Amino acid sequence: MAGVPEHPRGSGPALEPEYEVIDDQASGFARNDPRDGSRTGTSASIGAALADAWRSARTSFTSWWFWVACGLGIAAAWGAAAAVVAVGEANGWFDVRVPSAVYLIMAAFLALATGVLGAIWGFRHSHGRIVVLLLSGAMRGLALAALAAGVLLAVGSSVGGPTALTGAAVVVIVIEAALFGLIGAGARACFAKAAPGAALATAVVAFLCLGNVLLTALLLPGTTGMDQASVPVNVERDDSGTVTDYQCVGELHPVQVAHTERVVWLAAANPALLLGSIGADMVPPDNELGWVLAGLQWAADGPSREVLCLGGESSAGLAPSMPVALTGLALQALTAAVVVVPGRWLAARRLRISSGSG
Repeated sequence: MAGVPEHPRGSGPALEPEYEVIDDQASGFARNDPRDGSRTGTSASIGAALADAWRSARTSFTSWWFWVACGLGIAAAWGAAAAVVAVGEANGWFDVRVPSAVYLIMAAFLALATGVLGAIWGFRHSHGRIVVLLLSGAMRGLALAALAAGVLLAVGSSVGGPTALTGAAVVVIVIEAALFGLIGAGARACFAKAAPGAALATAVVAFLCLGNVLLTALLLPGTTGMDQASVPVNVERDDSGTVTDYQCVGELHPVQVAHTERVVWLAAANPALLLGSIGADMVPPDNELGWVLAGLQWAADGPSREVLCLGGESSAGLAPSMPVALTGLALQALTAAVVVVPGRWLAARRLRISSGSG
């Protein structure tokens, strides 16, 4: 990210104002007819935000660098997926050959590539209201998603795979481009010079795309311990084999369990795992790699999914599972807010100081 300058012609960043002169008719906030209530002002505000977002996104769409970046991101995702499958087959990671593995893994890598590209785009286009930054990021993500969807469908049709996962990939790409774009824009606004902002954006993106998974893997062994469980009876399962109902009888006895739910939430914000969580329901239960997509949700549910009657509690007493995708999106949004809010405050403070000294 440090190689992408914000203002190529200057030695330092241009301190542009974070506010704009408000025109009563254009903004729609003032002098509305009282009979219209606030509806006109709200509609004009939304329209102005969409117009500003489109103008920002259009600067990207008219640049061939943007389309090259999209192409490189898609190619990198396909290449990484093919490499992973080739290494896995050579080392016996798969019990049988899974032709659709390239398709599924490519979708996951596309989510990671979108996070990186979204942060770069947000870093380069960091001026404007937060809602405009969010909308323009989503527009750029939609352009990337359109290209990625075509490639994914082509790969899926050639190697086989649940094409419905392409729909999940499109949704995730748009969301990730918007949220990571906020992170990039916020990191740029935190500093007067581009280099420190690029370092901050790189650190945050690296943690969300890789560091959180590594940290979770390191912490998982510490979640194993002894607990108490009784005996399940009247066990019912659905068509996929998942236990849906059971009762518990007998006295408690010690069992060894892994309370993965205590740490796995750290990895929920990873774009690839987020895609797996959203796309798990779109993959048929008999798919060879379907369990991989649902793995994060299983880990987030904790040992009660594998060890029935944990603590002597039957299925009727268990709370509904929290979709891990919601946790991941909430963590990403929180991270973006933690970067954007201080960044906006620091940028406004620099502007006030500059105006005062001038």
